Amino acid sequence: MKKGFFISFEGGEGTGKSTQVRLLANKLAERGNLVHVTREPGGTELSEKIRDILKTTSNIDSITEMLLLFAARREHFIKSICPLLEQNYIVLCDRFYDSSLVYQGILKNVPIAEIMQLKEMTLGNFEPDFTIILDIPSSVAKKRIQGRQLYWDDYDMMSENEYNIIRNGFKKIAEIFPFRCKLIDASGNERKVFSKVQKAVEKFMSEAER
Repeated sequence: MKKGFFISFEGGEGTGKSTQVRLLANKLAERGNLVHVTREPGGTELSEKIRDILKTTSNIDSITEMLLLFAARREHFIKSICPLLEQNYIVLCDRFYDSSLVYQGILKNVPIAEIMQLKEMTLGNFEPDFTIILDIPSSVAKKRIQGRQLYWDDYDMMSENEYNIIRNGFKKIAEIFPFRCKLIDASGNERKVFSKVQKAVEKFMSEAER
């Protein structure tokens, strides 16, 4: 492998991102790759502290929330992601800046231009090499979330209309960035979904390494 790869997983609540990240990490490691699994917000000690603030504080102002997310993202980027990529790791990340475009931008009406300014300030021209966007009907997402009540936060308790806004937002991201995004129907069981994820990632890596 000539360099590391940064692969992000995106989608609304309940789409199974964490499960698919874990399955992919196991498969890639079995094949001899250096693999690191991380998440956003999080990934470093400071970023995890910011995550705790975001997860345990209700009704955060949307601008404040966005600034906290990008502070965590910057720390994660410079302290973890970049060093690992330089060591030829495949870094699998549960959410990245696309989530800010959808949640803070589309759902909470923070101007996209302002989000992109923060992206430029904190990440420069860095983009994921590949992004898997998991998509399920909002009604299915709602049922899945209700089955994990111990993990409820403000986003888990959104209305079905808000779930639809999030879902359509990620579909829009897939349309805007077709060169790096793959939209995958995640409404089946985890093994069937993983088959699609694995096929998409293998195709990406094969083309990238030519």
